[in-house]
Amino acid sequence: MGKIYGLHSLELRPGVTGEDFERFLTSSIAQLPRMPGWRVALLKGDRGDQVGQYLALVEVDSIEARDRVSPGGGLEDTAEGRDWLAVAGPILEQWLEYVVHLPGADAPYTDYEEVVG
Repeated sequence: MGKIYGLHSLELRPGVTGEDFERFLTSSIAQLPRMPGWRVALLKGDRGDQVGQYLALVEVDSIEARDRVSPGGGLEDTAEGRDWLAVAGPILEQWLEYVVHLPGADAPYTDYEEVVG
């Protein structure tokens, strides 16, 4: 089975600049606890239709690794997910000063399975 890629669009709040958001992310991402088999990257559109827009990319080693933590789509589904949220939740709440929605919590997203690569 291939990797899973979760794509989460990030909409900045009115009045928040990209520079403010990026400065905040530099410090907050390092504070998030690591989950085995998971990686998070924050991306900014450089060319094409979404220039200047932000995207959270969640890369998970496999469907099994994702479902071990989030079998139903929420991190509240398992003890490992709840433990992660206990630490990460307050950090993610700070994100709401910068973005309209939290990635994966209250906004649409899509998980994609790698089929060729």
